[in-house]
Amino acid sequence: MIYFVSDLHGNINLKGFQKYLSTAKDDDLLIILGDICLNFDDTEENRIFTESFFAVDKKIAFIDGNHENFAFINSFPEEEWNGGTVGRLTDNIVFLKRGNVYNIQGKTFFVFGGCKSSSKWKEMGLWHPGEEASEEEVELAYENIKKHNFKIDYILTHKYEKNKQAPTMSIKLLELTEYIEKNVCYDKWYCGHSHVNKKMDEKHTVIYDELTEAKVK
Repeated sequence: MIYFVSDLHGNINLKGFQKYLSTAKDDDLLIILGDICLNFDDTEENRIFTESFFAVDKKIAFIDGNHENFAFINSFPEEEWNGGTVGRLTDNIVFLKRGNVYNIQGKTFFVFGGCKSSSKWKEMGLWHPGEEASEEEVELAYENIKKHNFKIDYILTHKYEKNKQAPTMSIKLLELTEYIEKNVCYDKWYCGHSHVNKKMDEKHTVIYDELTEAKVK
């Protein structure tokens, strides 16, 4: 089975995450939809969290949010994994890279992490460069969508970008979102970022701390 949680923010005790660790079977996979905060700040609390996360012996894949140490999570060796490129953190943990499509348990997953942070995080020093997509990542996204003939089972993003007036709106992410909605045939779209567990409609679900099973047709 494939499950989702999002937005750990350095909290190893997030209830959905702990539920997965206590119940996961060998063939299960947890996908975290961003804002994990590995090695995010210079505190004892975050150091302990990062060490605890790396010690997990269950299968985990994650996309990035906007609250990440991007230099750190991008420093791990890359390899091919289920049809796409990942960063390999441990034997059990991989980082799913923006714009890739992965074939997991017979289904296709398009992933695109990151988004724009509010100015207050920069002012507080709780920010690392790299939160918004590069031109290369955006180009890869469009290329991979076309390679899969505009048919993908799952869309996974950290944020569902739709508010054009929001001060944290990212033009690249908005354009990609609109492109997918107009051109791609997909079954479900899962995202995080908002710190709520909410089914927006039959196709779109916001994930937070409830362990959520991927709906497979």
